[in-house]
Amino acid sequence: MDISLEGRINNTPLAENKCLLPLFESVVNSIHSIEDSKINNGYIDIILLREGDQTEFIEDGNLSPIQGFVVVDNGVGFNYINYKSFCTSDSTYKKSRGSKGVGRFLWLKAFTEILIESIFEEENNFYKRNIEFSLSCKGVKEISKHKVELNNKKEFYTKIELKNFLNPYKGKCPQKCETIGKQILEHCISYFILKTPPEIRVVDGKKEFNINTYFNENLESFSDNDVIKIKEHTFNLKGIKYYNSSDSSHKLFYCANHRTVISENLHNHIPNLIEKRKIRDREGRLFTYLAFVSSDCLDQYVNQERTNFNLIYNHDGFTEDIGLISYKEIQNELSSAISKNLSPFLKGLQEEKQKEIEKYIIEEGVEYRPLLKYATDKLESIKPGLPPEKLEIELHKIMSRYELSLKETGVKILKTPLEHFERFPEYTKEYYNFLEQYNDLGMSKLARYVIHRKIIISLFEKNLIVNSDGRYSLEKDIHEIIFPMRTSSDEINVFEKQNLWIIDERLSYHEYLSSDQSLKRLENLDSESNDRPDILVFNHPIAFVPDEEQPYSSVVVIEFKRPMREGYSASDDPIAQVYSYIRQVRSGKHKNKDGRLISLREDTPFYAYIICDLTEEIQTFAVNSSLTPTPDLQGFFGFNPGLKTYIEVLSFNKLVKDAKQRNNILFKKLGI
Repeated sequence: MDISLEGRINNTPLAENKCLLPLFESVVNSIHSIEDSKINNGYIDIILLREGDQTEFIEDGNLSPIQGFVVVDNGVGFNYINYKSFCTSDSTYKKSRGSKGVGRFLWLKAFTEILIESIFEEENNFYKRNIEFSLSCKGVKEISKHKVELNNKKEFYTKIELKNFLNPYKGKCPQKCETIGKQILEHCISYFILKTPPEIRVVDGKKEFNINTYFNENLESFSDNDVIKIKEHTFNLKGIKYYNSSDSSHKLFYCANHRTVISENLHNHIPNLIEKRKIRDREGRLFTYLAFVSSDCLDQYVNQERTNFNLIYNHDGFTEDIGLISYKEIQNELSSAISKNLSPFLKGLQEEKQKEIEKYIIEEGVEYRPLLKYATDKLESIKPGLPPEKLEIELHKIMSRYELSLKETGVKILKTPLEHFERFPEYTKEYYNFLEQYNDLGMSKLARYVIHRKIIISLFEKNLIVNSDGRYSLEKDIHEIIFPMRTSSDEINVFEKQNLWIIDERLSYHEYLSSDQSLKRLENLDSESNDRPDILVFNHPIAFVPDEEQPYSSVVVIEFKRPMREGYSASDDPIAQVYSYIRQVRSGKHKNKDGRLISLREDTPFYAYIICDLTEEIQTFAVNSSLTPTPDLQGFFGFNPGLKTYIEVLSFNKLVKDAKQRNNILFKKLGI
C-alpha cells in the first residue's frame, strides 16, 4: 500500500496552541534513546534557532523570533532498528512505551525540513548517518552513512534540526527559553516524578535553562501517591507543590505513557480553591498545586496525536450498563481525592468562607436560613470570596434544589400508607423531620416576603426626595414601583412584579388590571376613548349572579402625580380627571375573560385614589370637590353619589406612613 506523505501531513491535526508539540515529541524520543543506551550520564540539549544574530538580540533584551530548534542527545542513535522504525509510517516498534509512530508527521506539520545527524554503534562498528526528512524529498532520504573512528561510546550523539518554523505555529511559539523549558517539564513531568530523567537544558545563545535544576529547586512532592480504583481501572495520582511559579493556576494533568495530554483548572472542581490564588504551606511559603494522574486506562484511550482521550464524556444508560468508564467518572473521583489532600491547607479558607456565608444570610439573606440548619454540606460547593450579588445567586440555586428535594420527600410521605406510621417508627421520625424542615422553609419564605416589602418602602421613600440635581422624581418613576407601566395583569406575574399593597392590600386580588393603557385598548372594555388612567382595576364579579351576567363587584381608578408638582391649571384638576375616567368606563360596554358581554350595574361602586403631595393647589381642588380632610390632615376623602364613587386623595407621606404601620410588626419580628 502506497502512502501519500503530503496527505498524511494534511490529515494530521495540530492546534495552534500546541505549537511546541513537535519539539516535545523530539525530546521524548531522545529520552527513549537514552533509556535504551542504559547510560547514567544522559543529556538532552535543546538549542533555540533565532532569526538573525541571536546573541546580540538576547543581550539587548530584544528577542528575535524563533525559526527552529536543534535537539541533541547522547542516546543509542539511529541504528538499524531505529532507522527502520523511522522509515515506517505508524510504526509499532515502541508501542510498549505508548508511541504511536506518528510523531515525526507533527514535525512536518510545523517545519519544512528536518535534518538528522547521528553517530551510533552497529555490529561492533561505529557509524555516522545523515538523514533528511521533508515533503520535498517525499519522506525520508538517507544522505550518507559511513564508518567513523571513535575512542569510546561517550562520543555518541544524535542531532535533530527542526528547520523553518511555519505559521501559524511560529507566531504562537513562546520566545523565552525559561518558558519553553517549563513547558517541556510540564509535558514530560512524569519522567521527573517517576524516573531519573537525563539532564535536559534549553540553550538560547549564551543563556541556558536547566530543567532538572529548576525541578529540584521549585517542585516538591506533595504526598505519597494516591491509588484510586474506578471500576476495573487503577489510577495513580501524584501531587506536587510548585514554588516560585509565575502561574498561580492549580491544575490537574492527565498523562499517558509518561507524557501529559490534557490539563484542567482545579478551581472549577474544588470549591475552596480560588482561581489565581496560591496556597500557603505550614511554613508560610506560597505554592501552586499540580496533580498528575497516570493509568493503563489513560495509556489505552489516548488519541493518536496525544491531544485528548477517546473516552465517553458522560454516561447514557447504555454505556453505564455495559461497564464502560467515562471521563466524568474519572474527573469526579480525582477531584474528590485532591480535595481531601488539600483540605488541611484550605481549612482556614473554608472557615472564613463559612463565616462570610453565615454573615450574609443573617444580615441580607434571611430567607436562606434553613440552609444553615439542613443543607450545610451543600454550602461547601460555594466558591470563597464571592461578591454579594454572586453569593446571592449561588444561595438561590442551592435553595431551589433544597426546596425541590423537600417537595419530593413530601410527595413520598403523603403516599405512605397510614399503617406504616403506626408499625414502623422510622416513618414517624421521617415525617416529623420533614414537617420541621417544611415549617422552617415556610418561615424563610415569609422572611423573604417581608424583606421585599421593607426594600420597596425604602425605594419608594427615596423617590420622594429631591435628587442631586435639585429635581424630584417623575410621575412614571413612582408609577413603575407600584405596577409596571403599559402592561396589564394578563401580561405579568401579578403577585411578583407589583406592589399594589402599598396603597391597599386588597388591590392584589382582582379580575383585571390595566396600567397606563388607553381605554380603547382594554380587552374587557368597548370604548373609543384615548384617555389613559394610570391604573384601572376591575374586581372579581359577584358570585351569586348567573355566570353570563356576572357584573364586576367594583372598579378602582388610581392616579399618580409627580412629587411636589406645582403649577396645576384648572384643566389639570386630578379629581375632575378621575371622574372623567369613571364616566367613560361606566358608559362603555364590558366583557368577561371569555369575551362575553357583561353589564356594569348602575350601583357598581367605584373607588378612586389620587396619590400626590398636598400642595396648596391640590388642597383647593379637594375643597372645591367637597372632600373632607382626614383626621391626620394627610389627605382627603369623600363620596360622589352621582358617580357612586368613593374617593381618597392621599399624600405620599401618608401612603408611606400607613404602609410602614401595617408591616411594622413583621419588620420587628425579623429585626429589620
